[in-house]
Amino acid sequence: MLMSPDTVKDLLAELADWLDFEGVGPVDLLVCGGTAMGLQQLHQRPTRDVDVLGSWNRELFEVACMDEFPEKVKDCIRRVADNHPELEGFGENWVNLGPQRLARHGLPQGYQSRLRSMTFGKAGLLTLHLLERQDLIPLKLYAAADRFSTRQEIHFDDLRLLKGSFDEMDKALDWVRTLNDFEEKRVEIQYVLERLGYDDLAGYV
Repeated sequence: MLMSPDTVKDLLAELADWLDFEGVGPVDLLVCGGTAMGLQQLHQRPTRDVDVLGSWNRELFEVACMDEFPEKVKDCIRRVADNHPELEGFGENWVNLGPQRLARHGLPQGYQSRLRSMTFGKAGLLTLHLLERQDLIPLKLYAAADRFSTRQEIHFDDLRLLKGSFDEMDKALDWVRTLNDFEEKRVEIQYVLERLGYDDLAGYV
């Protein structure tokens, strides 16, 4: 199933109400990907899931990495999926920790001060902290350079829509250079930059 930003909002509100019903919460999640873009109206394309980097610690003002959601949270995510036949095949994975290794590596410098937050549900128990446009650009550059991904072209289109300036793309490239598999992706990163018209940057990859 592909979910429009409005559908994502409705499903997250339902998830928040289940968290309330089950006595769980509050839950704070750091989110990137298509959901972060859609909820901030950076695009209106459908997305297939909610990409979570980790739990957001409001007191420490940092992401708390985790390998999986707490069991009660997983149950609530699953309950929403069970109520929506259109989510069949995704199950609890319509909200997932797919990009959590990037949080373990370290996100773009200063991202914490640029987060946008949205709260869901009648009791307001679920809050998503969304990476802002400037911090989505480096993550999308990295994803668009994954030639083994079936969604590579979608990530490229997202990166194009984010319309990074030269300086923003330069900073994005600096962050991507710090990742362990940069050398493996070097040629693909160069190709992505060339396709976007950043030939000068591509020459420095």
